[in-house]
Amino acid sequence: MLLLPREVRDGQRSRALRRRLLAVLVVVVVLAVLATAGATFALFSANAQLASEQSRSSLLAASRAKYANVTKLQSQVDQIVASQPLAARDEILWAPYLEGIQATLPAGTVITAFTAQLVTASVGGAAAAVDPLAPKHIADIKITADSPQQPISDWLDNLAKVKGFVAAMPGSVTLVQTTGRYTVAVDLLVSTDALAKRFTTEKGATK
Repeated sequence: MLLLPREVRDGQRSRALRRRLLAVLVVVVVLAVLATAGATFALFSANAQLASEQSRSSLLAASRAKYANVTKLQSQVDQIVASQPLAARDEILWAPYLEGIQATLPAGTVITAFTAQLVTASVGGAAAAVDPLAPKHIADIKITADSPQQPISDWLDNLAKVKGFVAAMPGSVTLVQTTGRYTVAVDLLVSTDALAKRFTTEKGATK
């Protein structure tokens, strides 16, 4: 090769240099393409993840909107349940209580009038006037009955069996001339034992 002319040797070196430069250029181009592809893939993945999160957020917002009324209703129900013990604190179930009083009536006697008044106000409002000489009680029940006999001592004794009984005081006894029967009045006082206590809690449970 040393015998080749200088021009030939220079041409060979020039061609070898160009080949190396071309190889380097190819490598650079390949690396650039790979880098671009990697960046494009990363961008695509990021966009896909962002779209997925946006879709999830939209679904969550739609779910919240869908159940907003249910949540509001449940809140109202919870408030009602929480207020029930307070609202029913002085409650007496009068229909079954009247049935209990009727069970004490002597034979042939019927109730013709029945009025009841709470004399204590645990939840707002003004308490009814209470006779300071009367036994402690929470309700005053005034009963009028039609009786075939004048004495009512047996009935007064029977009234002691009524739940929450405190005292039974006889009132007027009037003979009805047209029927020969008697209109009798009794004042019945009852204690807190007569309360329904429907929402009283025991050991964390509501009845």
